[in-house]
Amino acid sequence: MSQKEMRVIPKPSADAIVLEPEAGKLALEGNGEDTYRCGACKTRLMDKVGHMEVFHGEPFDAVKCPKCGKYNAVPDDDHHHH
Repeated sequence: MSQKEMRVIPKPSADAIVLEPEAGKLALEGNGEDTYRCGACKTRLMDKVGHMEVFHGEPFDAVKCPKCGKYNAVPDDDHHHH
C-alpha cells in the first residue's frame, strides 16, 4: 500500500468534474494499492485505488476535501501516458 499526497489546486472551472464526498466518506474506494490524501490537511480522499480506477474509471478533474474544502488533483507523476 502506498500513501500519496494529492496536489492542492485552485477551484476548477464550472465545467470541470469534481468529486465532492460527504464528510467522513471517500471519493473513491477500490481494491488497489494506493491511498490518496488531501495535499492540505492529509484527510484520506481515495482509498485502496489502483491506476485503472483513478485514470480509466469515471473521469474526474479534482476531488474536493470534505474536511478542509481544498481542491485536490492527482499528482502529475501519477499520470502514466501510454
